[in-house]
Amino acid sequence: MSLSFTINQESELTDLVDKLSPILQHQQILFFEGEVGSGKTTLIRYLLKSLAIKANQDFHFLGSPTYQREHHYNLKKLNLIHFDFYQVDQKTHIDLEDYFMNNCLLIEWPLEDLKKRYLPDTMLIKINIKEQKRIIEISSPNSKWLP
Repeated sequence: MSLSFTINQESELTDLVDKLSPILQHQQILFFEGEVGSGKTTLIRYLLKSLAIKANQDFHFLGSPTYQREHHYNLKKLNLIHFDFYQVDQKTHIDLEDYFMNNCLLIEWPLEDLKKRYLPDTMLIKINIKEQKRIIEISSPNSKWLP
């Protein structure tokens, strides 16, 4: 099952994240795919900000974890870890089990190994650029992960 959203300008991401944020929970993985500059990190920033506002909590976005590999966000009802595997060799084996139990994982540039192991239980968010618009496709084999 999948959904598609066309975003003409960045401010329209607010409506999309307002649909996504209520379904996020611990033990959930979101894979974000798209070319460099497509808006993966921006979408994650909007999503985290929306969650912080709903939790009535101060929020500071730490930016893309391209070089640090991960950033942790502890909100009142949900802990999230933002990963970026852009700099990681596709042959690298990464185990998410220790992270998975008490967190919702947001993963940019998911490794093929991760997709093979976790895709049946994830939400896949693909961002494509077409004529200055972002086409955001959200899919999951598990319908409970779709807005």
